[in-house]
Amino acid sequence: MSARAMFRYMVPVDDERTFRLTGDPVAVAAAGIDRVEFWAEHNEDAGESDRAFKVFGTGQALPDGARWVGTCNRVSGLVWHLYEVTP
Repeated sequence: MSARAMFRYMVPVDDERTFRLTGDPVAVAAAGIDRVEFWAEHNEDAGESDRAFKVFGTGQALPDGARWVGTCNRVSGLVWHLYEVTP
């Protein structure tokens, strides 16, 4: 059996979440108006690292060092942007 699988992660709009990942996010989507989800490949044979993610709305200030991961399609007039941030 393969040691690789695609995993899904959720980040609430008003929160920052840290996950133990083995790879980079590959896709981002809105999960309603208050959550963003992303998918990343998990490999049991690879080392994990703690990585923090936060959702920002268009026009919101970004913290220093924030790295863009993806932008969601518009939901109820809102567009969310997922960034990796320093935990």
